Amino acid sequence: MSDGVLARGAQQHLKLFRASLPLRLKLQEIARGLGPLQDQVCLDIGAATGATSHHLRRLGGKWDTVATDERAAANLREVVPENVYVFEGPALPFKKKSFDAVVIVDALERIAEDDQFIEECHKILKPDGKLVVCVAHAKRWSLLRLLRRMLGLTHEKMGQVRPGYSESELFSILKHGFDLQGVRSYARFFLEITDVFVRFSEGRLQTRPDGGEGRLRLLHAVARPVYWLAYQLDMLLLFTRGHRLVAVAKRRAWRPRVTPVLVDGRSITEAVLSRAID
Repeated sequence: MSDGVLARGAQQHLKLFRASLPLRLKLQEIARGLGPLQDQVCLDIGAATGATSHHLRRLGGKWDTVATDERAAANLREVVPENVYVFEGPALPFKKKSFDAVVIVDALERIAEDDQFIEECHKILKPDGKLVVCVAHAKRWSLLRLLRRMLGLTHEKMGQVRPGYSESELFSILKHGFDLQGVRSYARFFLEITDVFVRFSEGRLQTRPDGGEGRLRLLHAVARPVYWLAYQLDMLLLFTRGHRLVAVAKRRAWRPRVTPVLVDGRSITEAVLSRAID
Protein backbone atom coordinates (compact mmCIF):
# COMPACT_ATOMS: atom_id res chain seq x y z
CA MET A 1 0.00 0.00 0.00
CA SER A 2 1.45 3.37 -1.01
CA ASP A 3 1.60 6.41 1.26
CA GLY A 4 -0.85 8.21 -1.01
CA VAL A 5 -3.78 5.84 -0.40
CA LEU A 6 -3.43 5.51 3.37
CA ALA A 7 -6.18 6.81 5.67
CA ARG A 8 -5.82 10.18 7.38
CA GLY A 9 -4.80 8.64 10.71
CA ALA A 10 -2.15 6.55 9.02
CA GLN A 11 -0.85 9.59 7.15
CA GLN A 12 -0.47 11.37 10.48
CA HIS A 13 1.61 8.48 11.88
CA LEU A 14 3.88 8.63 8.85
CA LYS A 15 4.19 12.40 9.10
CA LEU A 16 5.31 12.13 12.72
CA PHE A 17 7.77 9.43 11.71
CA ARG A 18 9.32 11.70 9.08
CA ALA A 19 9.65 14.48 11.69
CA SER A 20 11.50 12.19 14.13
CA LEU A 21 15.16 11.78 13.24
CA PRO A 22 15.71 9.13 15.97
CA LEU A 23 13.01 6.92 14.43
CA ARG A 24 14.45 7.34 10.95
CA LEU A 25 17.94 6.50 12.20
CA LYS A 26 16.55 3.38 13.87
CA LEU A 27 14.99 2.27 10.60
CA GLN A 28 18.28 2.91 8.83
CA GLU A 29 20.20 0.77 11.33
CA ILE A 30 17.63 -2.04 11.07
CA ALA A 31 17.78 -2.00 7.27
CA ARG A 32 21.57 -2.12 7.44
CA GLY A 33 21.43 -5.16 9.69
CA LEU A 34 18.84 -6.98 7.58
CA GLY A 35 20.49 -6.58 4.20
CA PRO A 36 18.59 -7.56 1.01
CA LEU A 37 15.14 -9.05 1.68
CA GLN A 38 14.02 -10.29 -1.72
CA ASP A 39 11.58 -13.23 -1.35
CA GLN A 40 12.23 -13.46 2.40
CA VAL A 41 9.56 -13.96 5.09
CA CYS A 42 10.07 -11.51 7.95
CA LEU A 43 8.56 -10.57 11.31
CA ASP A 44 8.79 -7.33 13.29
CA ILE A 45 7.96 -7.31 16.99
CA GLY A 46 7.21 -4.39 19.28
CA ALA A 47 7.17 -1.31 17.04
CA ALA A 48 5.34 1.46 18.92
CA THR A 49 3.56 2.82 15.84
CA GLY A 50 2.64 1.42 12.47
CA ALA A 51 4.99 3.83 10.70
CA THR A 52 8.05 1.72 11.52
CA SER A 53 6.28 -1.48 10.42
CA HIS A 54 5.08 0.28 7.26
CA HIS A 55 8.60 1.30 6.27
CA LEU A 56 10.02 -2.13 7.13
CA ARG A 57 7.51 -3.69 4.74
CA ARG A 58 8.67 -1.34 2.03
CA LEU A 59 12.19 -2.79 2.30
CA GLY A 60 10.95 -5.92 0.54
CA GLY A 61 9.91 -9.44 1.46
CA LYS A 62 6.69 -10.58 3.13
CA TRP A 63 6.07 -9.23 6.65
CA ASP A 64 4.03 -10.07 9.73
CA THR A 65 3.88 -7.80 12.77
CA VAL A 66 3.51 -8.60 16.48
CA ALA A 67 2.37 -6.00 19.03
CA THR A 68 3.08 -6.27 22.75
CA ASP A 69 -0.55 -5.48 23.71
CA GLU A 70 -3.97 -4.71 22.22
CA ARG A 71 -3.52 -0.94 22.41
CA ALA A 72 -0.29 -1.12 20.43
CA ALA A 73 -1.98 -3.46 17.95
CA ALA A 74 -4.75 -0.91 17.36
CA ASN A 75 -2.15 1.79 16.60
CA LEU A 76 -0.31 -0.55 14.25
CA ARG A 77 -3.45 -1.51 12.34
CA GLU A 78 -4.11 2.13 11.49
CA VAL A 79 -1.10 1.93 9.16
CA VAL A 80 -0.57 -1.80 8.50
CA PRO A 81 -4.05 -3.37 8.74
CA GLU A 82 -2.97 -6.85 7.62
CA ASN A 83 -1.01 -9.57 9.42
CA VAL A 84 -0.89 -7.86 12.84
CA TYR A 85 -0.90 -10.15 15.90
CA VAL A 86 -0.72 -9.65 19.67
CA PHE A 87 1.90 -11.36 21.84
CA GLU A 88 0.02 -12.93 24.73
CA GLY A 89 2.90 -15.17 25.86
CA PRO A 90 4.65 -17.33 26.48
CA ALA A 91 4.76 -18.59 22.86
CA LEU A 92 4.71 -16.56 19.66
CA PRO A 93 1.69 -17.41 17.45
CA PHE A 94 3.68 -18.93 14.56
CA LYS A 95 4.91 -22.32 13.42
CA LYS A 96 8.52 -23.32 13.97
CA LYS A 97 11.06 -22.27 11.36
CA SER A 98 8.65 -19.87 9.61
CA PHE A 99 10.80 -16.75 9.17
CA ASP A 100 14.01 -15.76 7.44
CA ALA A 101 14.39 -12.70 9.66
CA VAL A 102 12.96 -11.42 12.95
CA VAL A 103 13.31 -7.80 14.08
CA ILE A 104 12.68 -6.89 17.74
CA VAL A 105 12.04 -3.15 18.05
CA ASP A 106 12.21 -1.78 21.63
CA ALA A 107 10.26 -4.78 22.96
CA LEU A 108 12.82 -6.65 25.10
CA GLU A 109 12.75 -3.88 27.71
CA ARG A 110 9.04 -4.66 28.24
CA ILE A 111 9.34 -8.43 28.62
CA ALA A 112 10.24 -9.86 32.04
CA GLU A 113 11.40 -13.26 30.77
CA ASP A 114 13.55 -11.88 27.99
CA ASP A 115 15.71 -15.00 27.70
CA GLN A 116 12.62 -17.16 27.14
CA PHE A 117 11.37 -14.69 24.55
CA ILE A 118 14.65 -14.92 22.65
CA GLU A 119 14.27 -18.71 22.67
CA GLU A 120 10.79 -18.28 21.15
CA CYS A 121 12.29 -16.13 18.39
CA HIS A 122 14.87 -18.85 17.83
CA LYS A 123 12.13 -21.45 17.36
CA ILE A 124 10.28 -19.52 14.65
CA LEU A 125 13.44 -18.64 12.70
CA LYS A 126 14.66 -20.83 9.89
CA PRO A 127 18.03 -22.61 10.44
CA ASP A 128 19.97 -19.84 8.69
CA GLY A 129 17.68 -17.04 9.91
CA LYS A 130 18.74 -13.61 11.14
CA LEU A 131 17.72 -11.77 14.31
CA VAL A 132 17.97 -7.97 14.61
CA VAL A 133 17.45 -6.53 18.10
CA CYS A 134 16.94 -2.81 18.87
CA VAL A 135 17.25 -1.78 22.52
CA ALA A 136 18.13 1.20 24.68
CA HIS A 137 21.78 1.22 25.74
CA ALA A 138 21.90 1.01 29.54
CA LYS A 139 25.05 2.93 30.39
CA ARG A 140 26.50 2.64 33.85
CA TRP A 141 26.90 6.42 34.16
CA SER A 142 24.53 8.66 32.25
CA LEU A 143 23.33 12.23 32.72
CA LEU A 144 20.34 11.36 30.57
CA ARG A 145 19.16 8.74 33.03
CA LEU A 146 19.14 11.39 35.77
CA LEU A 147 17.33 13.83 33.48
CA ARG A 148 14.66 11.25 32.60
CA ARG A 149 14.09 10.62 36.29
CA MET A 150 13.73 14.36 36.98
CA LEU A 151 11.17 14.65 34.15
CA GLY A 152 9.24 11.58 35.26
CA LEU A 153 10.29 9.55 32.20
CA THR A 154 11.64 6.55 34.08
CA HIS A 155 11.47 3.15 32.42
CA GLU A 156 8.85 2.03 34.97
CA LYS A 157 6.51 4.85 33.93
CA MET A 158 7.14 3.98 30.30
CA GLY A 159 5.85 0.46 30.94
CA GLN A 160 9.28 -1.17 30.81
CA VAL A 161 10.74 -3.88 33.03
CA ARG A 162 14.31 -2.60 32.60
CA PRO A 163 15.93 0.62 31.31
CA GLY A 164 17.87 -1.16 28.56
CA TYR A 165 20.85 -3.42 28.01
CA SER A 166 24.60 -3.26 27.97
CA GLU A 167 26.43 -5.07 25.18
CA SER A 168 27.42 -7.86 27.56
CA GLU A 169 23.79 -8.31 28.67
CA LEU A 170 22.69 -8.56 25.05
CA PHE A 171 25.34 -11.17 24.34
CA SER A 172 24.30 -13.09 27.45
CA ILE A 173 20.70 -13.63 26.29
CA LEU A 174 21.65 -14.34 22.68
CA LYS A 175 24.64 -16.64 23.14
CA HIS A 176 22.73 -19.92 23.56
CA GLY A 177 21.17 -19.96 20.11
CA PHE A 178 22.79 -17.20 18.05
CA ASP A 179 26.17 -16.12 16.77
CA LEU A 180 26.40 -12.39 17.40
CA GLN A 181 27.68 -10.77 14.21
CA GLY A 182 27.81 -7.20 15.40
CA VAL A 183 26.48 -4.56 17.79
CA ARG A 184 26.25 -0.96 16.64
CA SER A 185 25.44 2.06 18.77
CA TYR A 186 23.81 5.28 17.58
CA ALA A 187 21.93 8.33 18.96
CA ARG A 188 24.60 10.08 20.97
CA PHE A 189 24.13 12.70 23.68
CA PHE A 190 22.74 15.73 21.83
CA LEU A 191 20.25 13.80 19.72
CA GLU A 192 19.07 11.75 22.68
CA ILE A 193 18.63 14.72 25.01
CA THR A 194 16.62 16.48 22.28
CA ASP A 195 14.40 13.41 22.00
CA VAL A 196 13.91 13.31 25.77
CA PHE A 197 12.56 16.89 25.78
CA VAL A 198 10.39 16.26 22.71
CA ARG A 199 8.84 13.17 24.33
CA PHE A 200 8.32 15.04 27.60
CA SER A 201 6.60 17.91 25.75
CA GLU A 202 4.43 15.45 23.79
CA GLY A 203 3.25 13.87 27.04
CA ARG A 204 2.36 17.24 28.54
CA LEU A 205 0.43 18.35 25.45
CA GLN A 206 -1.48 15.06 25.16
CA THR A 207 -2.91 15.57 28.65
CA ARG A 208 -4.67 18.77 27.56
CA PRO A 209 -8.49 18.55 27.25
CA ASP A 210 -8.30 19.23 23.51
CA GLY A 211 -5.47 16.75 22.98
CA GLY A 212 -3.14 19.62 22.09
CA GLU A 213 -3.25 18.74 18.38
CA GLY A 214 -2.34 22.19 17.11
CA ARG A 215 0.51 22.58 19.56
CA LEU A 216 1.72 19.04 18.82
CA ARG A 217 2.00 19.93 15.15
CA LEU A 218 3.97 23.05 16.09
CA LEU A 219 6.20 21.01 18.43
CA HIS A 220 7.07 18.52 15.68
CA ALA A 221 7.68 21.30 13.18
CA VAL A 222 10.13 22.98 15.57
CA ALA A 223 11.70 19.66 16.60
CA ARG A 224 12.69 18.67 13.09
CA PRO A 225 15.49 21.26 12.60
CA VAL A 226 16.53 20.90 16.26
CA TYR A 227 16.98 17.15 15.73
CA TRP A 228 19.13 17.92 12.69
CA LEU A 229 21.30 20.36 14.66
CA ALA A 230 21.67 17.86 17.52
CA TYR A 231 22.78 15.20 15.04
CA GLN A 232 25.45 17.53 13.66
CA LEU A 233 26.71 18.27 17.19
CA ASP A 234 26.91 14.53 17.85
CA MET A 235 29.57 14.36 15.13
CA LEU A 236 31.88 15.87 17.74
CA LEU A 237 31.22 12.84 19.98
CA LEU A 238 32.08 10.03 17.56
CA PHE A 239 34.49 8.58 20.13
CA THR A 240 31.60 7.89 22.54
CA ARG A 241 29.06 5.08 22.53
CA GLY A 242 25.49 5.97 21.56
CA HIS A 243 22.37 5.61 23.71
CA ARG A 244 20.75 3.04 21.39
CA LEU A 245 22.02 -0.39 20.33
CA VAL A 246 21.24 -2.55 17.30
CA ALA A 247 22.50 -6.15 17.45
CA VAL A 248 22.59 -8.50 14.47
CA ALA A 249 22.76 -12.25 15.14
CA LYS A 250 22.69 -15.41 13.01
CA ARG A 251 20.68 -18.41 14.19
CA ARG A 252 22.44 -21.65 15.04
CA ALA A 253 21.46 -24.76 16.98
CA TRP A 254 20.25 -23.95 20.52
CA ARG A 255 23.06 -24.96 22.83
CA PRO A 256 23.46 -23.43 26.31
CA ARG A 257 27.03 -22.33 26.75
CA VAL A 258 29.19 -20.62 29.34
CA THR A 259 31.35 -17.77 28.08
CA PRO A 260 34.67 -16.77 29.69
CA VAL A 261 34.85 -13.10 30.67
CA LEU A 262 37.64 -10.55 30.85
CA VAL A 263 38.78 -8.78 33.99
CA ASP A 264 36.54 -5.78 33.21
CA GLY A 265 33.46 -8.04 33.04
CA ARG A 266 33.07 -8.06 29.24
CA SER A 267 32.93 -11.23 27.22
CA ILE A 268 35.73 -11.88 24.72
CA THR A 269 33.19 -11.65 21.88
CA GLU A 270 31.92 -8.29 23.11
CA ALA A 271 35.41 -6.86 23.34
CA VAL A 272 36.26 -8.02 19.80
CA LEU A 273 32.97 -6.73 18.37
CA SER A 274 33.33 -3.32 20.03
CA ARG A 275 36.84 -2.96 18.63
CA ALA A 276 35.85 -4.14 15.16
CA ILE A 277 32.68 -2.07 14.76
CA ASP A 278 33.75 1.21 16.33
